[in-house]
Amino acid sequence: MEESNNNVPVAYTEESSIDYTAALKRLWQQRKLIIAITAAFCVLGLAAALLQKPIYNASCTFVPQTSAKKGSSTLSSLAAMAGIGSLDMGATSELSPLIYPKLLDNVELKKELMYTKFHFNKFDEPVSLFDYYMNPDYQQTSWFDTYLTYSYGLPLFLLGKLLETVLPAVPEEKASGSADAHEAEIARLSKDEYQCAKFLSENISLQVDKKDGYLTLSCQMGEKKLAAEVCQATLNLLEKYITNFKLEKAIDDHAYIQGLYDEAKTDYEAKQLLLAKFEDENRGLMTATAQIRHNQLTDDYSLAYAMYTELSKQLLQSDMRVKEDTPILAAVKPVSVPNMKSNSRAKTLFVFVFLGALLACGSVIGLDWLKSKGSKWPAWWTLDEDYVIFKK
Repeated sequence: MEESNNNVPVAYTEESSIDYTAALKRLWQQRKLIIAITAAFCVLGLAAALLQKPIYNASCTFVPQTSAKKGSSTLSSLAAMAGIGSLDMGATSELSPLIYPKLLDNVELKKELMYTKFHFNKFDEPVSLFDYYMNPDYQQTSWFDTYLTYSYGLPLFLLGKLLETVLPAVPEEKASGSADAHEAEIARLSKDEYQCAKFLSENISLQVDKKDGYLTLSCQMGEKKLAAEVCQATLNLLEKYITNFKLEKAIDDHAYIQGLYDEAKTDYEAKQLLLAKFEDENRGLMTATAQIRHNQLTDDYSLAYAMYTELSKQLLQSDMRVKEDTPILAAVKPVSVPNMKSNSRAKTLFVFVFLGALLACGSVIGLDWLKSKGSKWPAWWTLDEDYVIFKK
């Protein structure tokens, strides 16, 4: 009895219901099936590798910089004279670089980018991304794309036409002069613009390195020069929208001071003319009443002149602050035309072969598991009593 027990191979332990040694032997036994499935996936992978379109990745690394200086001067003296309280025009809006990737989702930025014209190898004149991807006049499909459209895509095409016939047509929105002003300010995307914006979101990304403080902008396109141009245009638009955001408060402050300056200048010139006219009309007249009136006009003129002078200084400082706060995206690694494709045919073929081998091995083990559970499907698959993977 002891010898018979010692001769029995250890197929599994009590903790596990799978005999891994038997599984390897079972896979070797079914190697022809595994090789056939893997070979089929290899053929599919080879076809996919040959038919796949090249993708080029252009990128740039930049660091946000600004020459902003915290203004120490305030309008306290002016506010005291005007009686409007203290004002602080030195603070400006700050935008964290961590928010920069969110700006790529800005609807206005995407619309401006999709209507920017770029150079394509197929056309002599620059074409916008929206026209190239959405306008049928610029579409140049291959025979493989046509085959997919009229084979696998034919049922969906016919279903769409049927729905257009059965369902009532949705009336298009017509522009009217009586449209609500607030509704007109809301950015909208048409159906084609939404598809183009989705394409841009999938192919343009911005990564932030929180540790070192730099950002990397990447753009994937089917042409190397196009990828570089789109990456550079995105960087320029990103800098534009960051500038608009950061300068919003500084520009508002500048406009406010400009308004006060215009009023003070008008008041100063009026008080100046009034004083000069009084002096001309009362030249040589030394009555007490005339002297008091002259002192009143002189005081009003001095106050208006002080207000005008102070606002002139503040307007100059505000104008300088707008220019100083303009951010600059300093390129550590500028945009360049990529030479190598980001997608590799060898990698595509390897992925298909790996998935085929994995699926083949999983099929063998999965069918044995079904049979071990008493399933009669599939009828052509039988267990081998010498290689029992699963404990019954």
